[in-house]
Amino acid sequence: MKMPFRMGAMPSLLLTALLALAGCDVIDFKGREPGEIPFKLVGVDTGACPMIMSIGQDRWNIDYFGFYLSKPEVRIDGKWQRVKFKQTKWQTPNEALLKFHNKCITPDDANSKLVLDVSEELLKLATNLRFTMGLPFDVNHADALTQPSPLNDSSMFSNRRNGHQFLRLDVSKNAKETREWSYHLGSAGCGSESEAAPPEASCAFTNRVEFILPMTQLDTDLDIEISVSNIVAQVDINDAESCVFASSEVSPCDKLIQNLVHRPWIKWQ
Repeated sequence: MKMPFRMGAMPSLLLTALLALAGCDVIDFKGREPGEIPFKLVGVDTGACPMIMSIGQDRWNIDYFGFYLSKPEVRIDGKWQRVKFKQTKWQTPNEALLKFHNKCITPDDANSKLVLDVSEELLKLATNLRFTMGLPFDVNHADALTQPSPLNDSSMFSNRRNGHQFLRLDVSKNAKETREWSYHLGSAGCGSESEAAPPEASCAFTNRVEFILPMTQLDTDLDIEISVSNIVAQVDINDAESCVFASSEVSPCDKLIQNLVHRPWIKWQ
């Protein structure tokens, strides 16, 4: 239970000093700015380095895990309203990148939150949050070297024909036999003259996934949890081939995309 903050408990000199330092800014005593939404991994040992998740009887190292979100919207009075992300190293106004695998090694190269550029008052009116995992066509296939951060992250970019990786998951384990497995979701079946050229038309498999999360009005302290094991549910990654920019009609990519669409791998905590 959250304890209420009591202004009378703060010495007046300390309060005066804080107000002087803040100037005209609003002090957030909760430690969270309006529109900030933390993402937390569940079913993962985040204290290990690298992070470890259990799938069946096996423990797997999470060597890389990240994904792009775009097109944030909130539903107010039955109508969808576009909102923007705050511009940061990890967000443009329309796209955001979340990266988790680096938190134990290089925390500055990890991001586990979204920050919507909205007021607390607007969030209190919202009944749903909607966003897309993936990037718009023109952004996806643009030259990553000329794009702003985080779209210029080379570890999340293949080439201009295929574009960015919407979701990248690399896992490994060291048992009797070393095993590595990857799921790199991006648009597939993209046609162009070369890998360095963007496609002229839409790809055969756009592979963008839309999420709609219900919201309770007046609740602005929102946290989202992510289950990596649900992404690979019912896929034996000990034997299955990796799925890298492949058709969503072939195994195991067909099951993986079904998991992203139908399983609760991303939800409110």
